[in-house]
Amino acid sequence: MPLQRLHLKNFRLFQDKIFTFSDGINLILGENGSGKTTVLESLNVLLTGNSFRAKETKECIHSDKEFYNVSAKGIIKGKTLSLFIENSHNKRLFSKRMLDELPVKKEELYFLQVVLAKNLKMIDGEPDIRREFFNDLMFHVKPEIKQLNNAYQKVLKQRNRSLKKKLSSSEVALWSEELAVLGLKLSLEQYNFFKVFKEHTLESMEKNIANGSFDYLDKLSLTFSKGWERSKKLEESLLESLDRDMALGYTSKGPHRMDFTFTVENKKASSNLSRGQIKILILLVFLSTKSLLEDLVDTEILLMIDDLGSELDLNNLTSIVMKILESENQVILTGIEGEEMHKSLKKMTNFTQINI
Repeated sequence: MPLQRLHLKNFRLFQDKIFTFSDGINLILGENGSGKTTVLESLNVLLTGNSFRAKETKECIHSDKEFYNVSAKGIIKGKTLSLFIENSHNKRLFSKRMLDELPVKKEELYFLQVVLAKNLKMIDGEPDIRREFFNDLMFHVKPEIKQLNNAYQKVLKQRNRSLKKKLSSSEVALWSEELAVLGLKLSLEQYNFFKVFKEHTLESMEKNIANGSFDYLDKLSLTFSKGWERSKKLEESLLESLDRDMALGYTSKGPHRMDFTFTVENKKASSNLSRGQIKILILLVFLSTKSLLEDLVDTEILLMIDDLGSELDLNNLTSIVMKILESENQVILTGIEGEEMHKSLKKMTNFTQINI
């Protein structure tokens, strides 16, 4: 069993609250403003050291208090997991992560997937949303690519500084040459991983369609964009875009602009699907990463989905609930109490309901 117990003390609206989770599906139900998303946020801070709602984790301190702490217990691969974080107005975030009473890095724990409102724009929103999802997955599977990406980002910052300062073309060229070398290596790694991601995603979708569900996703495909003209070398593209980059003050071409597009029947999915169908597609993409991770790396997955029922009618909600039930991962969902949510719950037989 992964996470078993979560204790929040002075974390946002919770002054002292304990939650108990099962190893399967956990559904947190409550009204708007009751703290459902806060539970997910506390786990995100606990596992990653970051909040998905605030730049500074100090903002999570209860308005009447000077500090907060969050702790959790669980089991990973037969080993006892103990997590603790504490933050106060006058100190830095302190974290302690132990596995069988030995310190462990956060990267060695769960692959944490969080589906928030912003992720529901992954299909038709800004490329940054897709890149964040893609990079999280790729870096977890291949940490060495993260090191390459970090090296590329350092040179990219130097080139951008040169552009903003309006340095001479020869000075910018020094950074362009180094950027082109690292960028080509990074782009090849991105494309190779994209092919694996695409294969697993489409395989998973085909199985769903074959089982008689989600037939509107028939003929789904994905296309890759490397971040500059397909017919040109990166060095050539950087040179040709120099005047434009000087005017913009940043580098407009390169693997940091990588993107991928979902299509249905050779048209953008955002044009062919309804809002509810797009949400279903996004949730299925998150669920499909399980097979990819199982093939490439041995890891535990914790999937958290906020406001499951939004934008979904009863049929779509019931269909995705049934699909989530098939997942062998620990899943934590939040939802607003209501008629459609409760009707879909009748289809669920093996889950833990938490009312707040």
